[in-house]
Amino acid sequence: MKIAFYAPLKTPDHPIPSGDRVVARLLMAALEKAGYEVELASRVISYQKRPSAEIGAERRLAAEAEAGRLIDAWEKGVEPGPDLWFTYHPYCKAPDWIGPQVAVKLGIPYVTAEACRTRQATDEDWLVSRQAVQAAVRQAAVNFCLKPSDGEYLQSFLPDMRTVVRLLPFIDLAAIDAVKDKQVGTESFYSPAPLIVAVGMMRPNAKFSSYQLLAAALGRLADTPWNLVVIGDGPMRPDIEALFAPLPAGRILFTGALQPDEVLRWMRTGDLFAWPGFSEAFGMVYLEAQACRLPVAALRTAGVPVVVEENVTGFLTGESAEAYAGALRTLLTDPAARQELGAAGRSKVERDHDIANVARLLASHLDPLLYGRDDQGHFT
Repeated sequence: MKIAFYAPLKTPDHPIPSGDRVVARLLMAALEKAGYEVELASRVISYQKRPSAEIGAERRLAAEAEAGRLIDAWEKGVEPGPDLWFTYHPYCKAPDWIGPQVAVKLGIPYVTAEACRTRQATDEDWLVSRQAVQAAVRQAAVNFCLKPSDGEYLQSFLPDMRTVVRLLPFIDLAAIDAVKDKQVGTESFYSPAPLIVAVGMMRPNAKFSSYQLLAAALGRLADTPWNLVVIGDGPMRPDIEALFAPLPAGRILFTGALQPDEVLRWMRTGDLFAWPGFSEAFGMVYLEAQACRLPVAALRTAGVPVVVEENVTGFLTGESAEAYAGALRTLLTDPAARQELGAAGRSKVERDHDIANVARLLASHLDPLLYGRDDQGHFT
């Protein structure tokens, strides 16, 4: 069975790394693991960063033209058509103007994953695109929901929750374990103190706030031995390096952006993972850290508690530097706690967040849609 996969926010093969790109790729891999043929249906995106009626109209026209092109090609048999349409992450800033039209015209099931809403600007600013997302969700045979806040949103406008299926964020544990160990640059540090690993893009707003809090917390731990590797890059890098400049020299290494395998090698070398996570939808990097048996220090905010179990796989705190420093101090000074939390994190990923389990879940909900057809091949 063939699934047309679509991500209106960012294509899975986009050159710029992001959590959205990672999740999109993982979903495609999970669908393939479930036994389906998966094809990227379109690279036309509808995303707009700020509300604009003009830009929104342009995006919609381009998407509707793309829908017409796909429908025409598939109806004429230019190429085999899909048996199901799967849209990842439709929301106010990136509505799906393509999939619902294609699904109706071809008579195939329509499915979403991580449908949600933005809290930026006003309801009126995003009214047209929000209505489009809600109409698509109502049309969907299944809506896979990745975090509780999204479930609350879906519940606010769906007549019932029968189409909503909980899908926990996940990673490919076998692929992570297959990465071969290699020495990383620990000789950069002046002492063999516990190594903190932090990974985050160097962008304004939430990412910058996380770096601010981490630097402020470490400033309160000058009397505690620690080293820090900061993995990431972006337009705010000079400002972020300036945040850490007052901290003791020789304790911090900025690596810049690294390939995924290199990030994992640093995680395997480290002793704990520290990323506050302001406004994180859930944070795939927390799952990767836990897969590498790192205890986590993060904030009790947004979707972080979906992937980090408080006091079991790590410590979650409020947004004050004092609270966050307290969590770091405990992890830095208590090797037994680090080992216990790290082992629990690995077990949690194996149990709840591995791609093999997700593939089975996807198949259990998509197989009935794909094999429940009438004599004309239409979804029943």
